[in-house]
Amino acid sequence: MTAYERTHGGWTAPTGLPGTLGLSPRFEEVIAGLQQALNTAGAVPSPGPVWYPPVVAQELVERAEYAESFPHLLGTVHALAEGSAPAEGPSSSGVVLAPAACYSVYPSFADRELTESVHADVAGYCYRHEATTELGRFRSFRMREFVMVGDADATVDWRDEWIARCEALFSRLGVKVDVQSATDPFFGPGGRFMRASQLEQSLKYEFVARLSDDDRGTAIASANCHKDHLGARFGITYAGRGTAHSACTAFGLERVTLALIHAHGDDLANWPSLTEAAE
Repeated sequence: MTAYERTHGGWTAPTGLPGTLGLSPRFEEVIAGLQQALNTAGAVPSPGPVWYPPVVAQELVERAEYAESFPHLLGTVHALAEGSAPAEGPSSSGVVLAPAACYSVYPSFADRELTESVHADVAGYCYRHEATTELGRFRSFRMREFVMVGDADATVDWRDEWIARCEALFSRLGVKVDVQSATDPFFGPGGRFMRASQLEQSLKYEFVARLSDDDRGTAIASANCHKDHLGARFGITYAGRGTAHSACTAFGLERVTLALIHAHGDDLANWPSLTEAAE
C-alpha cells in the first residue's frame, strides 16, 4: 500500500510540514482537466497559461506594496554568500516566494503607456506563510489567473463578466459556490483601513465552497478590481487617459480540486466531465 493509498482516500500524502501535501497522480489528473476547463472559461479561448517561476524579486512585491500589507505571509529567500561559513548565517538574496501569480505580469508593462487593453493568462506556484493547519489553507499552492490592464470602465465590465463566467463554470462542474463580497490585499498598507470602502465599491468577490464536511466555506476563486493602484505603483498609463486600471480573476487549483472531491466523492466515474465543462 502506497502513502497515497493510506491517506485522504488516495488523493494526498502527508509531508510532515503543515500547509503542504503530496498530491497523487489522480489529484494531478483532476488539475489537468480543470486547466482545460479554464482554457475556455473566458470570452476568448486560451491556449493555456504562461507559467511563471515560484520566486519574484523582492523589489517587485515592495513596489506593489504587498510586503507592507502582509509581511507575515511573505516568504523570503536567504542564502549563504559564496565562500562564507555556515556559522555566519544566510543573508537576503533579494528574492521572495511569489504570493500570487499575477505579480510577475506587471513588470512587462511597467513605466510605459498602453495604447490598448492588454490581457494575460498566467499560472505559477505561490507561497503564503499561513499559520493554520486547516485543510485548503496551503502554504505552497498553484494559482491560475486571468489579468486585464486598461481603461477603468472596461476593467470593471471585464471583472463582472468573469463573475458570471465563474458561476457558470462551477455550476457545470457541480460545485456549489456562494459569491461573497470581500476585501483585496492589492491595495497596500492603506487597504486595511479601506475595508468598508472596498466593500461598498464591490471591488472583490470570492467564490466560496466547502472543501470538507467540517468546512464552513473556503474561497476557491476570486474576481477583483484593483482600480488604478497597481497601475500607479508600476507607472502604467493608458491611451492618454492617465493611470491604467487593472483587474484579475484567480483560481486556487488545489482548492478547486478539493471542492470537487467533496462535491462528488472519490470515484471519478461519478464526476461530471471536466472536458465537457471546458466546451
